[in-house]
Amino acid sequence: MKLAKLLIALGGGLLVLVVLVVVIAFISIDKIAKAGIEKGTNYALAVPTSLESADVGVFDGTFKMQGLKIDNPEGYDSSPFFFNLGSGSVAVSLGSLRSDVVTLPEFKLSDIDVHIDRKGTTSNVHQILDNLKRFESGEPAEPGEPKTEKEAGKKFIVNEIAIKNVQVHAHLLPLGGEVSTTKLVIPEIILKDVGTAGDPVSLAEITNIVMQAILESAAQNNLLPEEILNDLRSNLDGLNALAENGVEMLTTELDKAAEDVQDQLQEKADELQDKAKDAINDGLNNLLGGNKDKKKEGDNGGG
Repeated sequence: MKLAKLLIALGGGLLVLVVLVVVIAFISIDKIAKAGIEKGTNYALAVPTSLESADVGVFDGTFKMQGLKIDNPEGYDSSPFFFNLGSGSVAVSLGSLRSDVVTLPEFKLSDIDVHIDRKGTTSNVHQILDNLKRFESGEPAEPGEPKTEKEAGKKFIVNEIAIKNVQVHAHLLPLGGEVSTTKLVIPEIILKDVGTAGDPVSLAEITNIVMQAILESAAQNNLLPEEILNDLRSNLDGLNALAENGVEMLTTELDKAAEDVQDQLQEKADELQDKAKDAINDGLNNLLGGNKDKKKEGDNGGG
């Protein structure tokens, strides 16, 4: 009888312990996810990174995050930050989360602000892309830092990354001049088959891929100042994440937006041209006596 009571007491104690462990895990999982994202992004870009919130839906297999802010490298203070993500979300089966390689059907990122600051002959994006080249080479960001972060943690295959509503603010400060700002809106970028060509990708590598895709899309648009475009294109040439990881980048929405802008500009040009023709014709008519009929009507009325 005493043995049975003892076993019941032990069983009850173990049950309480298990419940406590589960509760602690639920409380901590969001913090763990938040820290992992900050660490992976910071490692890839080598600049301070902060995440406002992370929400892991354990029962429904969802993940949401808000307010991912990536600071500027030192020496660039014309803008509040380099990169800011409004929100991100993903849905995945719980069974997939237990495996070493997690397959994500779709990863959504939206409401992104990117600030490119160019001062004289250098820029913040030049430093960021140099950091990404270092990351791709596997070299540590700091002396003595291990080279394993790129391979650490779970690996991912993402069927599609949908990046929506990207605003690029380009700040150009010529030597001895004043800052001029150009704004570029990229409605949508679609990345397909991320991590399918070679090995699946880590969280830090996803950061690298997303950042390159956004900057590649910005570099394809001629609305940005020439100095910034040249800087982007020359530095992007040395990066390989999109090709090496089998990423297909679709920018049909960006192309359509550019076509719409071109159509609007052409319409304005045609309208101005028509007005100019009308003005010239009116001037010639007045000059060559094109209004004689009106003059005759006036004369007849006076007779």
